Amino acid sequence: MDVQSAIEADGVCYSFGGSWGLNKLTFAVASGQVFGLLGTNGAGKTTTIRLLTGQLRPQSGSIKVLGLDPLAQSQQLRRAVGVMSEDPGHYMRLSVRKNLCFFASLYGADPAYADELLEKVDLQSKADSAVSQLSRGMRQRLALARAMIGRPRLLFLDEPTSGLDPVAARGVRQLIEAYCSEGGTVFLTTHYMEEAERLCHQIAILHDGSLLCQGHYLDLCGQYLPEQIEIEQGGRKIKRSPGLEELFYHLTGRSIN
Repeated sequence: MDVQSAIEADGVCYSFGGSWGLNKLTFAVASGQVFGLLGTNGAGKTTTIRLLTGQLRPQSGSIKVLGLDPLAQSQQLRRAVGVMSEDPGHYMRLSVRKNLCFFASLYGADPAYADELLEKVDLQSKADSAVSQLSRGMRQRLALARAMIGRPRLLFLDEPTSGLDPVAARGVRQLIEAYCSEGGTVFLTTHYMEEAERLCHQIAILHDGSLLCQGHYLDLCGQYLPEQIEIEQGGRKIKRSPGLEELFYHLTGRSIN
């Protein structure tokens, strides 16, 4: 494995009841970057994360994450990665601080780091509140703090801003950018094209279990959609260069949602 690669997947296949969930999936994620895996619901994004984190076994192909086999070296990998899923499974009756301190104990992390993270995700004023009293945006920020409690080298974030209002979503994106600026690597799934354009150094588009392309979205737009497009905006027709949303629809024939 290239020392500059945080993730390498080569020819990975996984099927459900005889139909392919992932078919010969091959890609690499560079260390210190935000990598966005895009696709419609059912395209295979969550399955990919489960394979990369050792929750599922590929039926063929190989996977290396931080130079480790997710299955054979699962304990080592768990100490080096953080995972934020769509359903983080908070302990709703416990306080915010107790939730985070519990997971700190699992990672052998200093409990004081929990308070540092709460400040970083702007939840220090809610530290003694039960999680059940938090808004959805606050719970998302707590889930991100929990994913970071072990000081991971790599974060897997499955739709981290889903359902959040613009202010809450912006706060989560800023945390992702700060984590990456400090040398962390992020594997991100999202349905928000503007978010992917802003955050991702590279994107890959997954469709029906197959990878259609990988690269910086501007390079991919130049490759697949070199001509300007005409859109209607505020009752006026204007021409502009295509963006990631147009690229996604062009390659898949489907809207992202």
